[in-house]
Amino acid sequence: MTGRLPDTLPDDPEIRRLLDPYRLPDGRPLPLFEAVAHSRAALDDLRRATAACLGAPVLDARTREIAVLRVCARAGAETEWGIHVRMFAAEAGLDEAEIQATTEPREIFPWAAHDALVIRLADEIHDGSTVSDALWAALSEVYTAQQIVELLLVVTQYHKVACLTNALGLRPLDGLPRPSPAAARGID
Repeated sequence: MTGRLPDTLPDDPEIRRLLDPYRLPDGRPLPLFEAVAHSRAALDDLRRATAACLGAPVLDARTREIAVLRVCARAGAETEWGIHVRMFAAEAGLDEAEIQATTEPREIFPWAAHDALVIRLADEIHDGSTVSDALWAALSEVYTAQQIVELLLVVTQYHKVACLTNALGLRPLDGLPRPSPAAARGID
């Protein structure tokens, strides 16, 4: 873990056990989980919220990951963006062009209509912490109420994750994909 907090964790076997599932495929710990482990309450909150997002029962992995990648790109959270590209983008069926498009102005890439709504949702929440009536109406034509709630959960949770990642000064991990340099500063 590299960032603003000490690299040493509390000497607590329970904390170490709780962190075990939160690793990259190569065994490295996920930096955000390791950082928030300095507070058991914060770690428990992050674990619950992450499980709710990744296990959203009616939201498909593709929709979830487009939302996550867009939010992280908009917030300049390179570490979390790279983790999700590495761990979930292939499972979600995202190709290289789509992954890169999450880091670019939305007008550049020809997203399918339902994917474009997810991009707009992430953008509106990032920019104004709310959803316009026009976007809500468009989402309601495509998604069920349960899907919209789960989308809101994912977007707002990963907005929080991006804020934490940035505030804690967590740096991108070697070997993980990184967004373009312009995207790393956040999409304008």
